[in-house]
Amino acid sequence: MDFRTRTDQQVFGVRATGLLVKDEQVYLAKSPEGKYYTLGGAIQIGETTEEAVKRELKEEIGIDVEVGPLAFVVENQFELDGTAFHQIEFCYLVSPLSDPASYLEEGQSTRQCEWVAFADLEKLNLNPAFLKTELAAWDGQLKHVINKDNPAGP
Repeated sequence: MDFRTRTDQQVFGVRATGLLVKDEQVYLAKSPEGKYYTLGGAIQIGETTEEAVKRELKEEIGIDVEVGPLAFVVENQFELDGTAFHQIEFCYLVSPLSDPASYLEEGQSTRQCEWVAFADLEKLNLNPAFLKTELAAWDGQLKHVINKDNPAGP
């Protein structure tokens, strides 16, 4: 059981994200529509956020990671396929301990994954969008971010 609640057209959840970073690049998943997003998922009951990051990256791209500092706590609100999402995300910088898979399977679809240079993030349709500028500018201090990307409103 995880920290996620769904009502009608809204989902609220607590998520752990691994920002897989190497040589000023971040490893991202890409949807068939060309949207990029971070790796991670809902925290399970009784699991720490660090444990969730390790589990999610093992499940999604088949690698073990070294979990580094907690970089961002994000209140992330966005709409996807007609559903409004409100997620509290714990975003950790992580280092790969081996080469990640070049794809992940999510539900019924396969998503390509790729390394993207920090300098190229601005050009992408990236969720959460704040990473386009904040990741490269991160100063080593935990940062609280409120991110609203196309929120579904009444």
